Amino acid sequence: MATYKMQRLDAALLWLCLLGVGISYYSYIVETTKEKDKSYQPFCDISEHVSCTKAFMSKYGKGFGLIPRDSPLYLPNSLYGIIFYTIVASLSLFNSYWNTVLMLIAAVVSNLFSVYLARVLYLLQDFCLVCMSLYVINALVLVLTIRKLREIKLVSSKKRKTK
Repeated sequence: MATYKMQRLDAALLWLCLLGVGISYYSYIVETTKEKDKSYQPFCDISEHVSCTKAFMSKYGKGFGLIPRDSPLYLPNSLYGIIFYTIVASLSLFNSYWNTVLMLIAAVVSNLFSVYLARVLYLLQDFCLVCMSLYVINALVLVLTIRKLREIKLVSSKKRKTK
């Protein structure tokens, strides 16, 4: 049985993942539209140095700049975001220790990529509002996943004590 605290953590994680999917989908739409129509100006392009398309259209916008162009995994980063948030949302529906450990691993990896891509933005001399929003969501997912793991351990230790 889930505690009230666990229910709140689950709800917050689910909300963050839905937000992450929505922002990632927006990123995908912006990138694919810009590829087809070079004159397209999305809302996230505010100036020369505050531009989401500058980040999306760079060599780091697909495959994180790490995957070769001829690979079937050479996809827009936004698709990886949609996959990540969908997996984390799915795992968060179950309050098991191992599901939460998998969430923690995924969250750590996503935050490592966030740091890497933030460094790329710095090198590109760009501030991407969409990207930064996702980095904040990734950090919050990590924090909430750690809290959930602690809560699961606490609940299981209380159950063992009462037996």
